[in-house]
Amino acid sequence: MISDELERRTHDLLMRAAQVYRGHPHADPRLRHTVERFTGPLRLAVAGAARTGKSTLVNALVGETVAPVGQADFVTYRDGTQPRAWRHPEHGRPYEVPVARTADGLRLGLDAAAPRAVVQWPSRVLRRTELIDTGPSLTPARILPETDAVLLLTPRIAEPDLDFLRAGRGLRGPAAYPVHALVVQSRADTHGDGLPDGLLEARRAARRRRREPLIASLCQDVVAVSPLIGHAARTLRDDEFLALAAIAALPRADADPHLLSTDRFTAAGALPVVDPRTRIELLRRFGLGGIRLALALVRTGAGTTAALGERLHEYSGLKDLQTSIAELFVARRAALKARSALIVLDHLLRTERLPASAQLLAELELLLAGAHDFTEMRLLSALRSGRVALPAETAREAQRLLGGAGTSLGERLGLPTEATVDDIWAVAEDSAERWSREAGSGERTPAQRRAAAVVLRSCEAILADGTVPAS
Repeated sequence: MISDELERRTHDLLMRAAQVYRGHPHADPRLRHTVERFTGPLRLAVAGAARTGKSTLVNALVGETVAPVGQADFVTYRDGTQPRAWRHPEHGRPYEVPVARTADGLRLGLDAAAPRAVVQWPSRVLRRTELIDTGPSLTPARILPETDAVLLLTPRIAEPDLDFLRAGRGLRGPAAYPVHALVVQSRADTHGDGLPDGLLEARRAARRRRREPLIASLCQDVVAVSPLIGHAARTLRDDEFLALAAIAALPRADADPHLLSTDRFTAAGALPVVDPRTRIELLRRFGLGGIRLALALVRTGAGTTAALGERLHEYSGLKDLQTSIAELFVARRAALKARSALIVLDHLLRTERLPASAQLLAELELLLAGAHDFTEMRLLSALRSGRVALPAETAREAQRLLGGAGTSLGERLGLPTEATVDDIWAVAEDSAERWSREAGSGERTPAQRRAAAVVLRSCEAILADGTVPAS
């Protein structure tokens, strides 16, 4: 399919470049590192200023308390059969260090000054995606080359955030496609004191921001999330639910005055149904806004640990973020990894010129000119966010054909796994004819016709995939 072709051609260019630059003091190690990364999992960085919730979001996505690990500019979390950790010094080989789990995250032994660490942790989430927790002082120039995609955390989008996003969007070459970035407005629980209406308003505000032309030109999506509430939702314990349920069972007139501030909530004589130590722990885990939200949800029917965890998960915005990551990044892993590799290759071919590099550069530019994957990803984002509007049923079909539900032939065409070649061909032909009419329809706006032309090209790529019906 489309991504498979981009992946194959990118890998071919990388291997040929590795031959051309073999022994080159600068390009050779860079290309070997790029080839090694190309075959690995998607590398997703979590970036942002201090106290924006980066480590908490890593924990929420993993579903366990693993971050932070202490002083390190880059901490990579990857799947493994058992917990292990390595320090990576600035110079020299990485070495394994002891790892211990605490209530506040993992702690790694030895040499806390090493700028990089790798943590292996058994996790289904990490099987296809490595998460990288980045230091708050790192610049985009240091973060972006290390990643295939990035979550930029910020309380509200300001000029420094736009500068970060601009740094990842080159004026030419593969970096010109801003398909690698997603903005997370990470203080959703500050809207309306964390109550359901406030969190919903935060999500509506994020949807408005992602429709703005400037924002849309720099990232794939904007999602409002409370990492703290999301993490608490995914790791909610029975004893925490029982404590919250005990408070929720009190008359509102008795409980609500103690929810006005952290001092009132933790005061010695407050809420005698829950001891002071438990209240302090609830505050650490949920924040005051999260406690208010949890109490509101318990009072309106979340009567078990599982039910409360599920509703907190949804209200926190974490579920929306996980959907965006799955559809915009994980499902497009091949295209994003190809983009990362092509950025490296494009730079080397232009700065480290050799007699054979001109031919490789010409082939790279030809590859990019026909790289429909990046166009698909931008349109998928525009359809999801409402920046490009199509009739509801038409939009759903467009997203499916663009690979929004998966990039295999069957997933794009909405066919079961047992579909025959003839079934695939018939549906693909019918889809191509329908989108050809959409692309030329005078009833559609110019933006809608351009979107239809992109979908039509995806249909044509399906037909050109080598799937030929039986004669």
